[in-house]
Amino acid sequence: MDFSVVIVSFKSFHLIEEHIKAIENKNQIIVIENSLDKDLKEKLEKSYSNVEVVIPKTNLGYGGALNLGIEKSKNSIVICMVADANISKECFSHISDIIKKFKEFSILSPTYFDESIYKNYTINKNNINKMVDKKIHNFVLKEVDEIDGAVLIINKDKFATSEFMDEKIFLYFENADLCLRLRKNNQKLYVIENLKFSHLGRQSSHSNFQKEVLICRNWHYCWSKFYFYRKHYNYLRAFRKTLPNLIRSIRYCIYFKLKRDEYNFQLHKSELSGLLNAYILKRSFFRPKIN
Repeated sequence: MDFSVVIVSFKSFHLIEEHIKAIENKNQIIVIENSLDKDLKEKLEKSYSNVEVVIPKTNLGYGGALNLGIEKSKNSIVICMVADANISKECFSHISDIIKKFKEFSILSPTYFDESIYKNYTINKNNINKMVDKKIHNFVLKEVDEIDGAVLIINKDKFATSEFMDEKIFLYFENADLCLRLRKNNQKLYVIENLKFSHLGRQSSHSNFQKEVLICRNWHYCWSKFYFYRKHYNYLRAFRKTLPNLIRSIRYCIYFKLKRDEYNFQLHKSELSGLLNAYILKRSFFRPKIN
C-alpha cells in the first residue's frame, strides 16, 4: 500500500462512494462516520474490501475524527479529506508517484483549480524569501506556512506525538493550529502547485440537514477563532480578532429579529453564542441536533 485515506463523514452518504471509486483498492480507506450512520457502514464494508467505516461513540468533529482515522491507519502517509473535496483518480495516482520520491514533509496538499477565488494555502510575508521550493517529476512543490484542511497529506514519521489535531477544537481552525505548531518546530509544509483538486464547500452534509449544520458551523467558527488566537497569543489579541464578528452577529441578530426572519436570526444567534461562550472560557460543547 502507498498510503491510507481518511474521510470524515457527517450525513455524507451522497458523496462517499465517489471518493472510494477514485482510489485504488490496494489503498486502505477509513471513513470516520460522525453521524453514526450504521447503514452506511454496512453498505460500504460489504461493497469494498479496502474500506473500514468507524462509528465513534459520539460526534468527534473534524479534528477528533482525523486523529482517530490516523491512529487506525496502517501507512506512514495518510491523505485526510473532507467529504466534499473532489480528488480525481489521476490526482491520487500523481500523489502516489510524488510520495514515492519525496517524503521530507510533514504536510503536503494539491491546490485548488481556481486560485483566483481562494487559495488553500498561505505564506507569511516575512517568510517568503526563506521558502525553498522542490521539483519532483514534473510537479512543483511550494513551501508554505499554512494549508487549508480540505485535503491534508500527513507524513506520520515527522510527528513526535500521536495527537495531530487539538481535540478541544470541534470545527474550524484545527488546521491553522496544526500548521502553526509545525512551523514553530521548523517542520516543512508544501503544496503541489500544478496538481489540482476541487472543493465544493459546505456540501459535506446532505442538503436535508443544511440548516442544522450551518447553525453548528457558525457557532464553532466563532468559538474556534477566539480559542486559536488565545491559545497561541493571548486573551486580548483573541478578543480584538473576534470583535468584528461580535459586532456583526449582534447587528444581524437585531436586524433579522425585527424582520421576523427566524432562520437567519438563529444563524447569527449561534455566532454570538459561540463567541460569548469562548469569552468566558467555556469548552466547545455545541453539537448539531440531528437524528
